[in-house]
Amino acid sequence: MSVIARFKVDTFTTFATGGGSVELSPVYSEDPDHPNSKFWNATPSGSLKMHIDNESALNQFRAGDEYDVLFDRVNVVRVVEEG
Repeated sequence: MSVIARFKVDTFTTFATGGGSVELSPVYSEDPDHPNSKFWNATPSGSLKMHIDNESALNQFRAGDEYDVLFDRVNVVRVVEEG
């Protein structure tokens, strides 16, 4: 099962040494037809913070813009070493 959540960039910071960070929070709307209402009704708060070194990736974000985030579980094979 996947979960899609709409987040808004609250802060966008660039570092003098390169790269930067973005902090996002869930978009709220009282409109039951809003794309994020399903997520908001189940999870009414949250935050997402990313430190990004890749300038091209960092430049995709702007303060105030909204982004859909897909949470999709990944099946990972774990190898256990005996010994």
